[in-house]
Amino acid sequence: MRPLLLLSALLVGCAPLPPKPDLGPSVTLSVQRDSLPATSLRLLRVATTNAPADLVIQGSKRRPMQLPVYVYVLEHPTAGVVLIDAGFARRTAVDPGEYPGGSMTRTLGLEMEQGMAAADRLPEAGIAPEDVAHIFLTHLHPDHVGGIEDFPGATVHVASSEWAARDDGGPLGKPDPSPWANAKVEEITLIEQPHGPFAAHADVLGDGSLVALSTPGHTPGHLSYLLHLSEGSYLFTGDTAWVDEHWRAPALKSNLVRTLLEHDWETNWDSQWRLHDFGWAQPHLTVLSGHDEANEARLPAWPEAVR
Repeated sequence: MRPLLLLSALLVGCAPLPPKPDLGPSVTLSVQRDSLPATSLRLLRVATTNAPADLVIQGSKRRPMQLPVYVYVLEHPTAGVVLIDAGFARRTAVDPGEYPGGSMTRTLGLEMEQGMAAADRLPEAGIAPEDVAHIFLTHLHPDHVGGIEDFPGATVHVASSEWAARDDGGPLGKPDPSPWANAKVEEITLIEQPHGPFAAHADVLGDGSLVALSTPGHTPGHLSYLLHLSEGSYLFTGDTAWVDEHWRAPALKSNLVRTLLEHDWETNWDSQWRLHDFGWAQPHLTVLSGHDEANEARLPAWPEAVR
């Protein structure tokens, strides 16, 4: 590790934890489920990354830990096929050294076989890749955006603040522009009004079924998403919480990870607390952490769907 990064990691480890934000009393949201559109939800694992647990969760014992890369697939009666994040593309399965690159591949401990990309797996659920109409991104890190190149007909939605910062570099450096070569991008403008403990939100499909929630910190404009179905609700945390411990406790990522991968770890800590309060307060809510293997026990095995 470069000396400056090592020093930064040590200083982060010495810094006192920011206090829990004053979120006021927990709010239970009321959902009119009988008026929701008939939407289905599927979980698709497109790749696997690997890291020691003590890097993922501060204070954990050192043991191997898998962090899957997920794409969530919605079928909405008017919006059509909607993806939440896009995972890695077909070309990563062919040559991960080309994208996301050799250094990133080694850092992630990336494993991806040919045929695992979302565009290759969707036909197993009766969905053609060209049927994908929308991709809603949590943020712009390569394991969430690489696959957009396989869906040139889709509109890609990203938070305005995230898109504005795309060329600013940050802990991972400037993003590889190649997945965006043919992308049709629409920026999500959040309404600066609370939605539960979240300071801003947007009803991205216009019918209350899918709500973007402001959870900055991991990246400048990171979003989480709240999906309402007739049988229950699902909260996709994105990388604000890689694993359940990050929102349940909440627990910190390691000093090194916060230094290397977080745009502003203190702001991310604030967002973790908001996920914590919201996640524990809502009935009929399933929280799906960004890269937790436990998600696969919470939803049917691919290609089955929750409807």
